[in-house]
Amino acid sequence: MKLGGDLEGYSEDEDKIVYHYGKPGERLKNADESVKRYYAGEGPQAPKGIFQSLVQTPSSRLILIVMLAMMAIVVLSSIMDRGAKAATVGLVPMELSTFSFEDTVYISLQLKENSRIDFSEHPFVSCNFLVYTTDQQVIYQETVETFYTGKEDFLRTTFGDYDILYVEAVVTVGSDTKILRSDITRS
Repeated sequence: MKLGGDLEGYSEDEDKIVYHYGKPGERLKNADESVKRYYAGEGPQAPKGIFQSLVQTPSSRLILIVMLAMMAIVVLSSIMDRGAKAATVGLVPMELSTFSFEDTVYISLQLKENSRIDFSEHPFVSCNFLVYTTDQQVIYQETVETFYTGKEDFLRTTFGDYDILYVEAVVTVGSDTKILRSDITRS
């Protein structure tokens, strides 16, 4: 025995399996030419690094480009589109938020601070809140007005929750008018 003794794990009547490898390279002498080239390092090799594997073939390059384009679209759309509930009306940045709590809907139009512009004459801000049901019918309407001083301010109102779907705020600052829309957040 080449191993120098009895093999463990075999019973007395069982044939012992012994693997014999000759000198290095003997096992490849009868192998196919492509196998010999592969072991010699001449055949196709796996790319080293994750980026090289992503651009190795034309199809993988196309998939990488499509993935990058989709990520760019998602990021740009989230940055550019703050949603219909936020806008700047007449140099006044604002955001509409609504939520329902214990059968009451709370509406808040936040006039954000804008310290970059000097408002020597405080602009008049008028907001008409329109409340819509699931049938797209206006069931409640209220107008709230204030003067914008450049500091943070809020225009708020409440009403009973009767299957309300969303709220629109028609905001007018000077001659600029925009419509903000917010779905009701339910708790």
